[in-house]
Amino acid sequence: MEKFPHLKNEQVALLRADINTGIVLDKDYIYATTEVQEVYTVFDNIDSAIKFAKSIISERNDIECGIYGNDPVAFLTLTRDNIDSY
Repeated sequence: MEKFPHLKNEQVALLRADINTGIVLDKDYIYATTEVQEVYTVFDNIDSAIKFAKSIISERNDIECGIYGNDPVAFLTLTRDNIDSY
């Protein structure tokens, strides 16, 4: 799997996963099995990441999105069950 990106200032990284299995997905929603697959999308701020995550989940409710800061531990996870909270 792709290495965690180096983030600057207020940047965050978004990671997609299959909501039923937790398996990480690449940017094309394919199971991430190689290091060359892009699994992180970097945004300049959290609001942009949340907006993007909402658009993904609205189209595909089988996906969950984790949003990460400088620490590779998700500080926010958006799913079909909590999307309206953000």
